[in-house]
Amino acid sequence: MGVSTISLGLGLGGGKSATSSGSPGGGGGGTPFENDFSLSFDGSDDYLSIPHDTSLNLNTGLTLSAWVYWNGLSGYPIIFSKRSGAEQAYQLYQNANKLYFNNGTAVSSNTTISTGQWYHVAVTCTSGGTVIFYLNGSADGGGSAAGSIPTSTHALEIGGMSWVANRHDGLIDEASVFNSVLSASNITSIYNSGMPNDISSLSPVGWWRMGDGGTWDGTNWTIPDASTNSNTGTTANMAEASRVTTVPS
Repeated sequence: MGVSTISLGLGLGGGKSATSSGSPGGGGGGTPFENDFSLSFDGSDDYLSIPHDTSLNLNTGLTLSAWVYWNGLSGYPIIFSKRSGAEQAYQLYQNANKLYFNNGTAVSSNTTISTGQWYHVAVTCTSGGTVIFYLNGSADGGGSAAGSIPTSTHALEIGGMSWVANRHDGLIDEASVFNSVLSASNITSIYNSGMPNDISSLSPVGWWRMGDGGTWDGTNWTIPDASTNSNTGTTANMAEASRVTTVPS
């Protein structure tokens, strides 16, 4: 899949400026869906933190979804993690070039991941622990994890964890979580033939557009929640230039 670099910058050369809206179009009021930005993680100390909210405890069944581009695959780089030490709810990460889901028991996907290209990755897990992975809109293995999805009061973290250095090296875009097990056709719809689209109709409980609608305060990016909740995220250790115009296409 190709990489599209859109000429909408960070205040450079009259590029498009950030807005404070988390709506899918970036500006609300029925604005057509656009995907202009992603966040670039350096693999060292970057991550996005969303404070704990009960809406992010997905113990009734879950779906995790994101567009991910890897520059490097070493270690156990995190995509999603709601865990602090032994208090673990759910995690999606890469290990040995495959996707892993962990809610107390780790389950892996089938396909080997490569660097230098965008993937749409998703995983579903029932309240009983049945896991299915999806890669670019197609089922990609799964198995049986722990018999339930625990809850946690720890923050939901994307691209890394605050307490251990399992950090993503690459880009993440359009990260979303659901408190239900989406169908295969729903996942295919999110993949949308290789192009992110408006997922509002699928009722995510959290949807971070990773730059679209973000605001820079001089120290951190604030990333709004484009779902009907208000689970705003804040970046750690990122620069203003960590919001980039390289997006899936």
